[in-house]
Amino acid sequence: MTLAAQRRSFGSMAEPSSRGEVLIVGGGVAALETLMALHDIAPAAVRVTLVAVEPDFVYRPMSVAEPFGLGEARRYPLRRVVDDFGAALVQAGVAAVDAPARRIMLRSGDTIAYDTLVLAPGARMLPAFDDVLTFGGPGSAAAMRTLLGELEAGSTRRLAFVVPTVAGWALPLYELALLTARYAEQRGLERQLVLVTPEPRPLAVFGDRASATVAEMLAAAGVEFVGESQVEPVEGAVRLLPGGRTVAADRLVALPLLRGPQLEGVPSEPGFGFIPVDPHGRVDGLDGVYAAGDATNFPVKQGGLATQQADAVAEHVAARHGARLDPAPFRPVLRGMLFTGGPDRYLRAGDDAVAAQPLWWPPTKIAGRYLAPYVYEREPAAEPGPAPEGFVDLEVPLEPAQAAPVGR
Repeated sequence: MTLAAQRRSFGSMAEPSSRGEVLIVGGGVAALETLMALHDIAPAAVRVTLVAVEPDFVYRPMSVAEPFGLGEARRYPLRRVVDDFGAALVQAGVAAVDAPARRIMLRSGDTIAYDTLVLAPGARMLPAFDDVLTFGGPGSAAAMRTLLGELEAGSTRRLAFVVPTVAGWALPLYELALLTARYAEQRGLERQLVLVTPEPRPLAVFGDRASATVAEMLAAAGVEFVGESQVEPVEGAVRLLPGGRTVAADRLVALPLLRGPQLEGVPSEPGFGFIPVDPHGRVDGLDGVYAAGDATNFPVKQGGLATQQADAVAEHVAARHGARLDPAPFRPVLRGMLFTGGPDRYLRAGDDAVAAQPLWWPPTKIAGRYLAPYVYEREPAAEPGPAPEGFVDLEVPLEPAQAAPVGR
């Protein structure tokens, strides 16, 4: 479908309208949460268009379960999502932003005008090392299944799971290590597993109690934890830095390095290229331009936090276009569901909570106010209705002490 045809599907942008034209760039967590939030709080104030390269939203947190047959990263057609929320979709890639002219340039050469722009394209993922299994992008679940086959065949038995940097989101690698240990134990496979990370303690960002719980789980599973370290791959091993200790490893499984989107016309921080934003998601120096999610300079790149950023952006955008509300800034509350191969663990930073039962409702991997119910209601085994007694619904804000900011 041509760009003109896509735009005709929701009406000509030249038609008179009292509603502001809001473009959201991206098809991931932050983009969809922004779209859903605007539909809820400002349906009469804005008209939303989603601009995305891919045709589907992929629920990526579940990709760690796929190699072990414990779940799947489900796909949700973006066309269906925008229809559900009264928005429009332009399937295209964005090359640049011309903020003074209030328009974006597509890779095709076409342009689209806007009143307000929300950038949520996500981060670029780069391999941290050559010739290792980088888990996070397309095809990584299949590659992990192949590695499990090698473990079962006996051609591989020493695995190193590596977190290459503190910026990002380390929890999926802990899941891979614990699930691999469980997989090997159930089959009686010989293995030697080590997890290496720059973090001082396991998942230290969640607090002391949660960290101690995860440390016990790693030890019980036979996964050696090595903190405050980085690695240098060498033949048949990894060298730990600093110190120089060598750990035997037939294969490495690493998380990717994350970098900013590098959009022409959009400021970026030196080195990593992330977009600098204020607590309302406003991009430094660009009037009418916001950003949310992994593309921004908030150091923890996690779906639940991306939805919270998106909610803050949506409120400020809504107020900008006349909605009667007092927009709240981004106040991060970090929640994480940890797959272990046994009972899942639910973690929450700020109040150092850890439990075998959900600490929020719906009990999804991405704890977002709008996206979580949307995804949960479409799960085959979803339990309809309100949160059970004792659960904290995502609509209910935590006390200030529980909503402590997540530091770098």
